[in-house]
Amino acid sequence: MGPHLRTLSNITIAFLLSISPLAAQELNARVTINHQQIQRSNVNIFRTLEASLFEFLNNTRWTGARYTIQERIECNFTLILEQEPSQNEFQGKLQIQYSRPIYGTNYNSPVLTFQDVDIYFPYTEFERLEFNPQNIDNNLVAIFAFYAYLIIGLDNATFAPNGGREQFETLQNIVNFMQSQARFPGWRDDGRGFRNRFWIAEHLNHSTTPDFLQTLYTYHRLGLDVMHTVSRVKEGKEKVAQAITSLQPYYKKRPQSILLQMFFQAKADEIAGIFSAGDPINTVELRNVLSEIDPLNSSKYTQLK
Repeated sequence: MGPHLRTLSNITIAFLLSISPLAAQELNARVTINHQQIQRSNVNIFRTLEASLFEFLNNTRWTGARYTIQERIECNFTLILEQEPSQNEFQGKLQIQYSRPIYGTNYNSPVLTFQDVDIYFPYTEFERLEFNPQNIDNNLVAIFAFYAYLIIGLDNATFAPNGGREQFETLQNIVNFMQSQARFPGWRDDGRGFRNRFWIAEHLNHSTTPDFLQTLYTYHRLGLDVMHTVSRVKEGKEKVAQAITSLQPYYKKRPQSILLQMFFQAKADEIAGIFSAGDPINTVELRNVLSEIDPLNSSKYTQLK
C-alpha cells in the first residue's frame, strides 16, 4: 500500500469512528478463580484457566446485537475449586453476579446473584475454549456459555417488554444438548430441588414466563429508571411496588419457581431500601404480597412505609 492510500485509509477509518460508536462484545466480565482448597505444586494452570475464561467471556460475540463499549454488561464470575477428583478434572462452585446500571445515576441494581454448586469439568492447561452451539463438547464451555446467555437475556428483559426470549431459548438448547453428557451434573432434573441449570432454562421457557419478564421490565425500566428525577421518585416507587405485587399470580402458578428465588435473592435488600426511606407510598398490599411470596426475607420488609 502506497503512502497516499495509507493516509486515505487512516482518514476514512477516523471519519467512520467519529460518526459511529465503537462496536464491542456484549459482556465486560471479571473472572476470579479461587483454588486455595486444592493442594497442587504447579498453580500456573489456574492462572491460565482464569485468563482463558476471561478471554472466552469477553471476546465471544454471543448475539447479533451491536453493543458500544459503554453498553457492555458488567458481571462477575467467581469459580471456587474444591476438589480435583482426578488428574486435570476439577469440581467446585460458580458464583455469578450481574447488576444493571440505573438511568441518570451511578447506582447499579443487582439482577442476578446465584451460586451453581454443580460444577465439574475436565481441563488441560492451554486448552482452547470455544463455543459452537451446534456441537458442544466441553462442559466448562457449556456452563459459562449458559450463564453468559442468562445474563444477556435478563439484561434485555429489564430494558424491553418480553425481552431476552432468544437468549432463553439458547439456554434450553444448551441444556438439551448437554443432557446427552450423562456424567456431568446440573443439566437435568436430579430430584434435589429446582436450583440448577435444567430448571433455570425450563422456567425461563415456560408459558408463564412472560408474566415474570414483565415484572423485570416494569421494575427496572418504568420504576428505577425514572427515579433519578426528584419529581418522579414517588411514581417510580409505585411502579416498583406494582411490579412486585404482579408476581403474586405467577407465584400461585409456580410457587417453587427458581426465577422467584433468584429475583428475591438479588432484590430483597434493594426492596427494603427503596420503601424504607424517602417519600412514603401506600405499601399495605406490597407488604402482604411480600410476606406470601418471599417469606424467607420477611424480616427485611418490616420497615416498609
